[in-house]
Amino acid sequence: MLVAVYVSLVSLCFGAPSCSTTLSAANCSAVADSNSAIIPISPNAPDRREVDPVSSVRAEHSFGVNPLGVSDVEWKARTEAAALHRALYLYGMGSDLAAQCVMHRIPDSDEWLMGEWGVYFEEQTASKLLKYDMEGNIVLSNGMRERATPGRSNVGCIPIPPAIIAVRPEVQTIIHVHPISVMAVGGLKSGLLPLSQAAFFLYDQVSRESYDFTYEGSFESSLQKGFSNGKRAMLLNHHGMYAVGRDAAEAFFVAKHVTQACDVQVNTLAMAGGNMDNVILPDAKMLEAQYKDMMLSTDYSYDGSREWSGLLRELSRKAPDYNS
Repeated sequence: MLVAVYVSLVSLCFGAPSCSTTLSAANCSAVADSNSAIIPISPNAPDRREVDPVSSVRAEHSFGVNPLGVSDVEWKARTEAAALHRALYLYGMGSDLAAQCVMHRIPDSDEWLMGEWGVYFEEQTASKLLKYDMEGNIVLSNGMRERATPGRSNVGCIPIPPAIIAVRPEVQTIIHVHPISVMAVGGLKSGLLPLSQAAFFLYDQVSRESYDFTYEGSFESSLQKGFSNGKRAMLLNHHGMYAVGRDAAEAFFVAKHVTQACDVQVNTLAMAGGNMDNVILPDAKMLEAQYKDMMLSTDYSYDGSREWSGLLRELSRKAPDYNS
């Protein structure tokens, strides 16, 4: 019974496995046709940051007077990226030693930031971040470039920003993390199931990658396919996730709620004893209607904008050195 329900639920598009290995032609068609029109994310909801502005940049680091002497644009990007590292750690998504990556693009440039491999999320600061170009080089403070190597860089993450940004130029921030529940759900044939509000607003927004722990040449093309059509996250089999956003706030919001959806799923299936007869599952039509209603809401924003100012205030209390 459990397996039968899993297979039928794949057509709901919560991280469905490859059609070539798991689904019938009819189910594959359902996946391909589902929710094909891209619905804008919260275009009608207010942006809390406009009425509650909180800057990640310290007042004394404005107007080019910052510890690295970089432009104001780059320094702000550095403080945002450092804030993400600390926030992910505080919320239980960044304590998997040093194997995870936050990749944050500097606006109006082809350069992006990532933490040095071995610097933990809980100790990341704006000054410690490394700057990269789209060719995989570290950009040094004097403008010179050197090839990124495993000595300082998680080379598995180096190809990710160029690949995703090539097909999603609006993306500024990419988060790669390994929460335990996400890895668990990544080991299920069903992938992510609609068992929580967090999963509802991610309806048809989470793709799936049959990650095999190699750096095969097809991985970048798989990423691009997985993040086409506005997808917001990707589950990697047995591994973790990628979450993207148009800014740091949105990427954190997506990562937080993918994790929450997976937490609920693990707990629900455990409480149900693996018997899906004990689980309430909405049908696809209801999910489609609810997803559209959520995205077009005039009340709540599903882009992280409402929470970002509060998150920065929390960091100023619990990790006040992040923007140094």
